[in-house]
Amino acid sequence: MRPVLITCASVAVVAFISAPLVAQPQVELDRIVTTVNNRIITESDVRQARTLHLVEDVSSDDAVRSALEERILVLGEISRAPAVVVADGDVTARRAAWETRAGGAGRAATLVGESGMSDAALDTWLRDDARIHAYLERQFSVVPEADRGRATAEWVLRLRQRAGMR
Repeated sequence: MRPVLITCASVAVVAFISAPLVAQPQVELDRIVTTVNNRIITESDVRQARTLHLVEDVSSDDAVRSALEERILVLGEISRAPAVVVADGDVTARRAAWETRAGGAGRAATLVGESGMSDAALDTWLRDDARIHAYLERQFSVVPEADRGRATAEWVLRLRQRAGMR
């Protein structure tokens, strides 16, 4: 029995080696759009965030990319600060609000499935959103409400500059 296996294996190797090599067209699976704080943002990340409306401005891929860059910068800053505690209720409320914006729980579940994001990943995203919101509230609570948007934008601009971004 053993000589037959060796013979079959030998024939398979010879057939593979002697087969003509045909150039196959390359298929691009994904593309790196940018890197922020050593984290890669891919085209599929942008597409997923845009499809699921995970960022505020989904008018263009550039707007979504910029929002994802800022998110990574802010989360990096949060990681250096004292712990920002987020209650499970905050995450549940954010998920309910997101599902409403998405067209209801059923439509939201369909979008999540189509986008390739898991429910656990979505919950992590929403928890990070709650952490960002709590951190910004803590950092900018002394700034008058009318000036918070401008103050936050200036802070994010400084984070971008510190990271060597535009």
